Amino acid sequence: MLANIKDRFPVFKKKPNLVFFDTAASALKVDSMINSITNCYSYDYANIHRGIYELSSKLTKKFEDSRLSVSNFINSPSPDNIIFTKSATEGINLVANCLSKNYFEDDDEVLVSKLEHHANLVPWHLVSKKIKIVAADINNKGELDYKDLIEKINSKTKLISITHMSNITGSITNFEEIKNKANKLNIPILIDGCQLVPHKKLDIKEMKPDFYVFSAHKLYGPSGLGVLYMSDYWINKLSPYQGGGSMIKNVETDKSTYLDGYQKFEAGTPPIAEVIGLSSSIDFINEVGIENIYSYEKELTKYAYEKIKSNNDIKIYGDFKNQTSIISFNIDNVHFNDLAMFLDKKNIAIRTGHHCAQPFMKHFNISGNARMSVGIYNTKDDVNYFVNSLNEVKNFLKQ
Repeated sequence: MLANIKDRFPVFKKKPNLVFFDTAASALKVDSMINSITNCYSYDYANIHRGIYELSSKLTKKFEDSRLSVSNFINSPSPDNIIFTKSATEGINLVANCLSKNYFEDDDEVLVSKLEHHANLVPWHLVSKKIKIVAADINNKGELDYKDLIEKINSKTKLISITHMSNITGSITNFEEIKNKANKLNIPILIDGCQLVPHKKLDIKEMKPDFYVFSAHKLYGPSGLGVLYMSDYWINKLSPYQGGGSMIKNVETDKSTYLDGYQKFEAGTPPIAEVIGLSSSIDFINEVGIENIYSYEKELTKYAYEKIKSNNDIKIYGDFKNQTSIISFNIDNVHFNDLAMFLDKKNIAIRTGHHCAQPFMKHFNISGNARMSVGIYNTKDDVNYFVNSLNEVKNFLKQ
């Protein structure tokens, strides 16, 4: 199924020698998704909801069918639990602001970790006048310290907000022990799934989180679109995050009432074409098979890990036993930005810097590192070329 998969990504027609190892930042775009957005704007576009005419009603159906597609993809209880946002970051901000208005009390605690992307830290800082932010530690391998996290859960903890998969190490969080402790104290859980969802099957019905966020652009889909799953309890409990058209029942000059359910969280004209594009990306992933993607990328990442690990001058952050698709590292006496610039000359794209995860970097007393991340279009030939180029660049820069 993965043979000739690069043919599905138009960028390789223009850049056939590109070795793209930056999927963790944003995945390359699959042809069917591009075509669906182009067709939407070219032939099908109209504003959705409340339009009686054919163009609007047909596109409304496509839009809501896409909500169902997303729901089925993550196995959520209902499409009515799916809220479209402009990004996963906005999804977390939505939750943070709504909880601040409707749930948090002074001195309540939100438990995060030093493994988090800034998108799962800064929104809590913005409401921190009301709450206290507590961070679970990470170990010397760069993985979540579960013992420390469990010990920090107490009667003041009113939310646990944790990544499902690290954007630095690729390590996957085991939520079983966390959920057991949280459930005993009736503490809701928000999960940042941006890195996991493109690579591994997600089952919301089995996990039962209160909130779950991910982004479309990492799913070989469009930018400008995020998905927030919210459980029925919280959809009913929380009041809107933003106001405007599409989310109201009745408006007067001095007051307004709002629609029920997910609709009250989707103010304004939504990203119509992008939502339909995401559905096409999901169709592509389902065609290949998410289990096939996971096993293929896991094997490829292991292959790369073993090759990189054999070099004594390279420090890898993370332990492959519990990771997939991402390897971050530093080379002794070589700045990661210099490395990336030299690799770019060889048509190899990697990401360098702090990866929006400065607490992680501070834990290891570094300013940043180099990160390679694989996607469905990468091969062992790509890895071999990357490792050989890594050695060439390393030897040149250390002269």
